Amino acid sequence: MTDHHVLSPSFTRRRMLALSGAAGAGLALGAGRGAAEDFFAGAPDMILTDGDIITQNPAQPRAQALAVKNGLIRAVGSNAEALALEGPDTMVLSARGRTVIPGLNDSHQHPTRAGRFYATELRWDGLGSLERGLAMIREAAAQTPEGQWVRVIGGWSPYQFTERRMPTPAELTAAAPDTPVYVLFLYSRGFLNRKAVEARGLTPRTATPDGTRYEFTEDGGCILHAVPNPDLLYGAIGALPALSAEDQALSTRHYYRELNRFGLTSVIDAGGGGHHFPEDYAGSEALAASGGLTVRLSKYLFPQRKGGELEEFQAWTTNWRAGVNRARDLLHGYEVEGGGEFLAWAAGDYENFLAGRPDFSTRKNWDAQLLAVTRHLLRNRWPLRIHATYDESVNNILNVFEQAHALEAAEGRDGFGGVRWAFDHGETLKRPTLKRIKALGGGVAMQARMAYAGEYFLERYGKEATRNAPPLRDVIEAGIPLGLGTDGTRVASYNPWPALYWATTGRSVGGTKLHAGRHRLSRREALFHYTVGSAWFSQEERLKGRLMPGQYADFAVLNAPYLDVADDDLKAIEADLTVMNGRPVHGAGAFAGLVDPLPDIMPEWSPVRAYGGYQQG
Repeated sequence: MTDHHVLSPSFTRRRMLALSGAAGAGLALGAGRGAAEDFFAGAPDMILTDGDIITQNPAQPRAQALAVKNGLIRAVGSNAEALALEGPDTMVLSARGRTVIPGLNDSHQHPTRAGRFYATELRWDGLGSLERGLAMIREAAAQTPEGQWVRVIGGWSPYQFTERRMPTPAELTAAAPDTPVYVLFLYSRGFLNRKAVEARGLTPRTATPDGTRYEFTEDGGCILHAVPNPDLLYGAIGALPALSAEDQALSTRHYYRELNRFGLTSVIDAGGGGHHFPEDYAGSEALAASGGLTVRLSKYLFPQRKGGELEEFQAWTTNWRAGVNRARDLLHGYEVEGGGEFLAWAAGDYENFLAGRPDFSTRKNWDAQLLAVTRHLLRNRWPLRIHATYDESVNNILNVFEQAHALEAAEGRDGFGGVRWAFDHGETLKRPTLKRIKALGGGVAMQARMAYAGEYFLERYGKEATRNAPPLRDVIEAGIPLGLGTDGTRVASYNPWPALYWATTGRSVGGTKLHAGRHRLSRREALFHYTVGSAWFSQEERLKGRLMPGQYADFAVLNAPYLDVADDDLKAIEADLTVMNGRPVHGAGAFAGLVDPLPDIMPEWSPVRAYGGYQQG
C-alpha cells in the first residue's frame, strides 16, 4: 500500500479519545489524572471570561469562563475559577457578556470545491433585491477583463428578493452587454446573457445531455433547464476559465476565513461533481501541510467517471487510508473520511423541485453498480454516504445495502457492522424507511435546501408533503444520528445561520412557512445537531461539539444572544470571535486585532475584493 499520510505528532484517534475520556471524567477545573494531567500541565494558553457560555455539557449546561491549553478545553467554570489558573503568558479575553457556543460543524458542504472558485464568484447570498444584484453584475463587469466571466453560482433564492423572481437573460445583457454572464439558480436553472451565448457558440442545434434543454430567448440570451438532470449546469460551470494554482490556494484561504466569520470551525466535505481527487484539492492540501487551515475538514471522495466509479474507489482505497490526519499540528484537521456523497452516478436522484421526481430504478445496471461499490467499501471498512432526496430513492438504495450486508455476512465479514454510513438530504423520508435505516445502523445528514427551494416543493407537492420535508423530528425520535448543514455553496448558501433559522422556524429565507410545528427544532436542539450531531459523521462526537474539559477548543463568541433574539434576527448572527484549536481564526470589532489579515484575494478583478462573500443586511 502506498501511504500518503502523516499522523499529527504524537497523536492518533485512539489516544485522542482516551485523553478526552480521561479529561471529561477527571476534570472540572484544572488538571486531572494521567494523560490529561501531563497534557494540561502549566498555565492555560488562553482564558475567556465574562461569557454566557452554552456548553452543551449536561452536567454543566452554562458557564461564565473557560480556559484553553494545547488546543483543548482545560477548564470551564466561573471567572474566578478560570482566572486562578492564569500564568504570565496566558492570553485573557473578555466576551463582554456575549453568547459563546461550540464551533459550528456543517454536516454536508462542498468547501474544497468552493474554495477553488470563491475568488471568481459574485455572491448573491443574503442579498435583499434583484435590482441590487443586477447592479452588482454591472459593476463587476466593468472590472472583469476580456476572456473572463461574471459568475453568480448559486446560494440564493428568488424569494429572498423584494421582487420575488429570478433574473432574465435580457436583464443580464442590459447589465453587462460586453461581458459574458452566467447566473446559476441552485441545480435547477442557469441564465446566460447574449455575450455568454456568443462566447460558448451555442445555437438551437447544440446538443444537450438527456434530461436537460436550452431555451433561447428573443434577446439573444439563453436559459439552461435541468429537467431534472443537472449535467448541463455542471458543464456550463466546467467550461468557465479556471484560476491559477496560486490564486486557487489564496481563494481557499479566504473562503475558509469566510466560514470562520459565521462561527464555523469544522466542515464535512461531500466532494462534488466536477471536483477531482486529489488534484483539485491542492489548495486545501497545502494549507493542511503548512498549518494554515482554519477549519477541520473530513473529506468524502466523490467519483467523477460515470460507469467507472468502482475503479476510482479501488484506486483510492489502495493509495489512501481513511481516518488518517494530514494536517500539521491540528487534530482531525484534514482527513479522507470515506466514500460519497455519490457512490454510483446511476443511483443518483436530483433535488430539482422545478421538475418531477426522477426514478433511477429504470436505469440499466444501477443496482449492480451500486452493489459493487458498496461491497468494495465495506470490505475496506471505509465509511460511506449517499445522496438521496426522495423516500422512493432511499428504499431502492436500502434494498441494495441490505443485499450487500447479507452477502458480506454470508462470506464471514461484518458488512455494515462497525462502518459509519449515512444518507444525505432525505426530504421526503417516511417513518417505515427510517426503521430500515436504523436497523442497518445509519445516520441522516439533513440540510437547509428547502430554505432556498421550498416554495417550488410546495407548489409541486402540496402543503401536507411540505409540512414534513424533511422530517427532522421523525429522525430524532427514531434514534438515528442527525447532523444539520447547508449543502453550500450552490444549492444553498454556506452561511449556517439561515439554516438554523429554517430548522427552528420552519420558514424559507423568503419567510414562507414550510415546516409543521412538530418538525421545528428548539434552538438548543438545532445547535446540538449542528455541532455534536454533525460530529457523528466524522466519528468525532466524543471529541467536539461540547465546551467541556478534554474537548477541542473550538468555539465562537457571537454578536447576538442566540437563545433570545427574535426569529428574523437569527439570520443576521455572525461571530465576533471564532477560535479553532485554541487560537483565534476570525475577529471583528474589539477582537479584530487578534487575527492577522490575509493577503488581498487574487486576481485583482475578483468580485470578493469589492463585495466580500455573504451579503449581510
